[in-house]
Amino acid sequence: MTACIILAAGQGKRMKSPLPKVVHPVLGVPMVIRVVREAVEAGLESPVVVVGHSRESVVPLLEEEGASWAVQDEQLGTAHAVACGMENVTAESVMVLLGDVPLLKSSTILKLEESRRKTGAVIAVLSTCPPDPSGYGRIIREGDLLSAIVEERDCTPRQLEIGEINTGLMSFDGGVLPELLTKIRTDNDQGEYYLTDAVSIAVSMGMPCISVIAGDYREVSGVNNRVQLACATENLRKQVLYGHLTGGVNIPDPGGVWIEESVEIGRGVSIGRLVRLSGKTVIGDNCFIGDGSILIDLDVPAGTIIEPYSVSGWRAAL
Repeated sequence: MTACIILAAGQGKRMKSPLPKVVHPVLGVPMVIRVVREAVEAGLESPVVVVGHSRESVVPLLEEEGASWAVQDEQLGTAHAVACGMENVTAESVMVLLGDVPLLKSSTILKLEESRRKTGAVIAVLSTCPPDPSGYGRIIREGDLLSAIVEERDCTPRQLEIGEINTGLMSFDGGVLPELLTKIRTDNDQGEYYLTDAVSIAVSMGMPCISVIAGDYREVSGVNNRVQLACATENLRKQVLYGHLTGGVNIPDPGGVWIEESVEIGRGVSIGRLVRLSGKTVIGDNCFIGDGSILIDLDVPAGTIIEPYSVSGWRAAL
């Protein structure tokens, strides 16, 4: 059994929003819900989402999704958050995910978990190599094994040249994790319990750790501000559009077209400029959707022609 702890307790001050960071949507779906769904898709058992700041905005979304949650009343660090989530969890393996990594795919989750099991490591850390590693903890290796994660402010000049960074996503041997959590201390600049310290502790105890590189750094990038939120949304919007284009949907000007993943589109459909298709919209075969149309939760029969700048759906009257 593989359990899953999703960390989502932070406020996200850089978002400059009254809402907690993880409820902000990426292509119409809250970030934390995207992570929950991918965890379930990967076969992880009943994800537990650790909530804290403004949890009254987060918990209803989790309940609607059928996800469990635990409370971190004081934000004392990532290791403390995991300990809060682990209170009622017993499993042979524990995956720790982050609620602000909205483009994470279930295949990458599985790759991380399978790599740890295959190598016999007690910890597997998901890493990546972005164009600019500035601001991130560096992955320190000894051969094929991971020896430490060093935060940038603590790096030597040589370590700063390392391009492989920590994403914060980790897989643990469930039998070892509780012991590691008890050994983590707060002797750092922030006075917090850092989960990344578990790596150096495990290595000092003679336990092997590894890092697993994610091929696309954008998939595992966290969202901390509005710019990063817009970038994540744009990356996903393009993925969805290209999927429809390769499937035969005619979209002459895809740059300004918004299609959410939940939308179903039939064959022979043409979509004009500046169109938005949201919610549970279903478009039948051979339809024409005119420029500027906004369709939300609408069932469009085959052969329908929707005139330009039409607004239809349950929110149209708002």
